[in-house]
Amino acid sequence: MSEPLARAPRNAWILLLLISVASFTVAEYLGERHVAIAIIMLIAGIKAGIVLFRFMDLGEAPRGIRVYFLLWTAVCSGVPIGLWWLASA
Repeated sequence: MSEPLARAPRNAWILLLLISVASFTVAEYLGERHVAIAIIMLIAGIKAGIVLFRFMDLGEAPRGIRVYFLLWTAVCSGVPIGLWWLASA
């Protein structure tokens, strides 16, 4: 395995840890609860995308499968935000 390829999972793991810290910071210190929930759900979608591409090799999958899983991730991250927004209106 080439050196950059061997470092890719480690780099993705470090990125996931940093994003998790950002999510925790938003949850604890952002005053607006509605905004915090939306940001946390967006961060969760980004983390899911990183896991799909780095650890599950979605980048090597056929285009249709990539589109399906990216849309599924967007829906799973976006629907709670939309429902929360509708409930607060």
